[in-house]
Formats: sequence, structure tokens, C-alpha cells
Amino acid sequence: MEYARELEGLGGIYLVDTNQFGLEGYGAAYIVDAPVAAIVETGLSYSAPRILRALAELGLSPDEVGFILVSHVHLDHAGGAGPLAQACPNATVAAHERGAKHLVKPAYLVKSVRDATGPMFCHYGQAAPIPRERLLELEGGELFSLGEGFQIRAIATPGHAPHHLCFFEQKTRSLFTGDAAGIYWPEADRLLPTTPPPSFDLERSLESVQLLRALKPERLLYTHFGEHDRPAAMLQTYAKLLQDWVEEIRSLRKQLRGDGAVKQALLEEYGPFLEGLYDPQMVEHEITMNAQGVLQYLDRS
Repeated sequence: MEYARELEGLGGIYLVDTNQFGLEGYGAAYIVDAPVAAIVETGLSYSAPRILRALAELGLSPDEVGFILVSHVHLDHAGGAGPLAQACPNATVAAHERGAKHLVKPAYLVKSVRDATGPMFCHYGQAAPIPRERLLELEGGELFSLGEGFQIRAIATPGHAPHHLCFFEQKTRSLFTGDAAGIYWPEADRLLPTTPPPSFDLERSLESVQLLRALKPERLLYTHFGEHDRPAAMLQTYAKLLQDWVEEIRSLRKQLRGDGAVKQALLEEYGPFLEGLYDPQMVEHEITMNAQGVLQYLDRS
């Protein structure tokens, strides 16, 4: 199949590469092929046609999609929710109650993304509004029964954003991580921090990681990107990575004059390594955006 890739040992769960920013292996959505089909994560708005083609490859009609679950409303996770809701007339879009309003009226969300991403904003697509009656507002703990034993529980995991959720599929013990467990780079078997403005919070992120570890998942399904079969080790590694990343930025801020100098130092340190993952413009965007999230967190601390 060209668009849908079945995950080994997880019969019924498929990965769809959303081709985020035109890159392969960076953004993922997932399809749960059950009597009530579910889409978990939606990518950017221009990812929706790829997800619909994946449904077709699986022999699923858009009418069979019962739920569209988004971890949070950042556009690389929820930008495709609007066009997918239009294409899947029976689907309920489920998101955290603190973020759902931005899917109904996305103007503020789009402005926030524009402010955070600067010249990279042109790569983030659009945000089509979703009718309020198509939305289900979650607070965490809700259970979605899809049939054939598939059950997905929403897990409140603030830190990356206050409205962040993970989704835990209980039959396969698979955890859809959103951005709560970092960015996984399969080729290097390495994790990268994801700490964007405006709401990154270290303490809440660490609490969320511990909550995820307590679930004892058997598989992590990263939005960025793909599956991993050593969840306990990866979650522990990410907790330490977050602490080290924040402490490095805290230390650089004490040593250097101005936040611009901090970002430049981080670019010089990490830029060469990340060039294997991103093009040069993306390298600068990713490092400076995630640094800015930590700098704003330090201002609040």
C-alpha cells in the first residue's frame, strides 16, 4: 500500500505519513481499522487528502470514521481536522476542552502559529473551522469503544501545552504520544525536545511523562515519528532530555548577553547534527522555536 502502513503486531492500526513540510518520516497520523474507525492525529490541512487515500486503500469509506482524535490544536496535529470532518460526515472530532474552541474559531490559533513560526508560517497550511456540534470536548479519562476489542482512553498530559492529550489503546497497549514524549528520529534512534511557545512547562511535562510510564504501554506511536517498542526506556530518556535541555538554556542565559545570543549558541551546537533531518531553514526554525518556548518558561518561573 502506498499511503497506509500496518504496524507489525498491532493488527488494525496503520500509520500514514502526513508528509509534513514536504518531508518523509516527520509527521504521522494513525488509522484504527475497527467497526467504528478512528483517525488519531490529522497532520496539517494539506495532509487530509493523504489520510483519505489511506482510508480508501484499507477499504474504508469516510462514512465509517466515527472519531477524529487530536492530541492538541497545534496545526501540525489538528490542521487536518477541519477538512477531514468535512469529508467524514459521521465523525466526531474530539479534543481537549481548553483547545476545542480554537477548532471552532481558528483565527486566534492561526495568529499564534504565525507569531511563533515567523517566515516558516507558509508551511503550516490552513485551519478550516469545525461546527461546534461536531466537537466533543475532553478533559481526560474518556473511553472510546470502537468494537473488536479496540478501546482508546484519553489521557490528560499538559506540559507541551495545557490542552495536550495522549491516547492509550488498551487492547494493544499502544500509546499515541502526540508531543508529550518528544520527537523520535528513527534513523538515529534519537529523541529531540519539543518545547514550543507559548505554554511549555517543564514540571507539568515531567509529571505527564511519569503518568505515561505508569500506564505501562507496550508500544509508543509517535506523531513525530513512528513506532517504538521500548516505551519505558524512551519515556525515561525523554524526561532526562527535557531537564538537560532546560538547564542548558538556563545556563547559557546566565553566560551570554541576550536571548538572541542563546539561540545562536544552540544553533551552532545542534545545527550540524539536525541537518540530517531538516533542511537549513527548518534547522534554524526548530532550534529557535523550541529555545523560545524554554526562555518564556524561564521568564515565568
